[in-house]
Amino acid sequence: MRHHAGATSQNEEVPRFGVSEVPLAVVGFLHRIPPRMNKSVSTNQAVFLDRDGVLMEDSNYVGELERVIIIPAAYTALKRLQAAGFKLLVVTNQSGVGRGFFTHEHVNIVHAHLDEQFARHGVRIDRYYVCPHHPDDNCACRKPSPKSLRDAAAEFGLDLARCYMVGDRASDIQAGRNAGTRTVLVLTGSGSQTLAEGKVTPDHVARDINEAADWILAQP
Repeated sequence: MRHHAGATSQNEEVPRFGVSEVPLAVVGFLHRIPPRMNKSVSTNQAVFLDRDGVLMEDSNYVGELERVIIIPAAYTALKRLQAAGFKLLVVTNQSGVGRGFFTHEHVNIVHAHLDEQFARHGVRIDRYYVCPHHPDDNCACRKPSPKSLRDAAAEFGLDLARCYMVGDRASDIQAGRNAGTRTVLVLTGSGSQTLAEGKVTPDHVARDINEAADWILAQP
């Protein structure tokens, strides 16, 4: 299991072991975008992924494995992105650690479980970047800060302008914007609420992670 040293968690997830108007061009989820066939990317490209609400159901601060429910579309989406050559990097705010709901070791156990489940489908997460701090700690790593994305760029030699951030919350989209990536809002998790609030304008809106992969793979 691979965790960045200073990692913490992504979107606010609650205890679990645990837009203005959006341009019509953005709301492209009304039809499926045909993925490019045999797309191959450079080694300096990655897809940054929020965890709760994107890869797994957001059931608030998740600490027990029985509360980990992987969104089915994630298996296919990640396998397709990985096959195209993208690094797969999870960036998650896990303030449940800072709030005392669970420990960082609990977060590691959840990620080990995700690794095991994804491995059964031929998928490997390259790294987890976790922010464990309480929102009031004013840390440098909590999204919408781009620190974890920039750390990943340095670690993996990424060109952030050619990378993507996929999330369901405004903080995910803002983190991607702040880092200089392209952004995709998925409507799973808190995505529908985020879209309705209109606080951010992502590059694309997708029904779920698999439709997000369709769009990413269709890009030049």
